[in-house]
Amino acid sequence: MKKLEATFYNIGMVITSLEAVIFVMLVTITCMTFFSHTLFIQVFPESMSLWEKRLATWLMALAWEFTVLITTCNTRHINRHIPLVMAVASGVIVLFFIQAFDPFQSPLMITQRWFVGILMATINYIYAELFYAKWKERMELQQMPIKLVQSESTLVELQSTLDDVQSRLDETQRTLMQRERSLKELEAFRKGVEAELTCEHCQVVQKSYGVLRAHKGHCKQNPINKEKLLNDAA
Repeated sequence: MKKLEATFYNIGMVITSLEAVIFVMLVTITCMTFFSHTLFIQVFPESMSLWEKRLATWLMALAWEFTVLITTCNTRHINRHIPLVMAVASGVIVLFFIQAFDPFQSPLMITQRWFVGILMATINYIYAELFYAKWKERMELQQMPIKLVQSESTLVELQSTLDDVQSRLDETQRTLMQRERSLKELEAFRKGVEAELTCEHCQVVQKSYGVLRAHKGHCKQNPINKEKLLNDAA
């Protein structure tokens, strides 16, 4: 059972590979080259010698088919409608080759030949597009290890930056805690000083110890001063 699954898996890998697409494209190009050659040799002038005509038509057929291939495989550099035009042109070549425009044929024959022409144009377009997609996929797969190394390097740099930020954050937190403790100590010291500078009679905070002593001497809430005021009033 495992061998059968492995066989099916290998078949699937072959069918979905870039090599399979290239093989079918080469077969299609070979077939279309004969079509193009036959059409060109019919329209080239009779004034050409036979060997010139054959050589020119074969070269023209190869040039045309590879132009279709290269154009449709490099659609990222050109207008997206151009490959479609090239595929339609290939279909028209097939139509001329199989004499699909002969009005003396039966409707069935004309329909069959038009179907073949459209089918060949579609095959040209589909496989060229498929080749480009598979080629792009292979390039991306080949770039994945490089991108993985770059991602790992970036991750290491980010981790280092994160560690540095965390270290600075911890240091800032320690500094903040020290400042909070210092602030609490200063607040306690301030309250102690205020308590010492506070007049025990009127509870008013004075600016200094000298001012506090002078204030106590004439503070109205001081019992001694109150007694003096009463004696003076009497």
